Amino acid sequence: MIFYCPHCWKELPDGEAFCPYCRKKISSWDVKTFTDKLLGALCHPEPTTQTRAVYILGERKSEEALGPLARLFRQSKNPFLKSEIVAAAGKIGGSEALAFVVQALQQDSFMVRSEAAHALGGFVGDHTAKQALTAALEDPSPYVRESARKAWERLQCAATASPSRR
Repeated sequence: MIFYCPHCWKELPDGEAFCPYCRKKISSWDVKTFTDKLLGALCHPEPTTQTRAVYILGERKSEEALGPLARLFRQSKNPFLKSEIVAAAGKIGGSEALAFVVQALQQDSFMVRSEAAHALGGFVGDHTAKQALTAALEDPSPYVRESARKAWERLQCAATASPSRR
């Protein structure tokens, strides 16, 4: 089993009380909140750990994660991780998340653009989301266009089901 310092994410021998790299006490990690631990895991060297942290932050609708998620998005070259970040932002919601998701429609990766179109379907009653989806319906990728079409239908259904939310 591989152990990592929870502060600097360097590989450690088992049983160390202090990290030989950053000199921080390993057990000090125990007093952090779960959200703080997830935010720390965004810097983990193992990609699936990052992806799991992104997913959980989205499921928890953790608004304080939007800034760190946006930074990770800009740093990453991994379209799978970037797609997960866009999905998390869509789950978190709000104006900051919407702006981020709309910008993700400009990415080179069709996977990321498709996830952005999908996420826009959750911004019910928002004019900006509708405008962005209208543009996504003209995307060069059929995969993105299909995601945009389904998201558009979700927006229309939600608007019809609850006219007071328009």
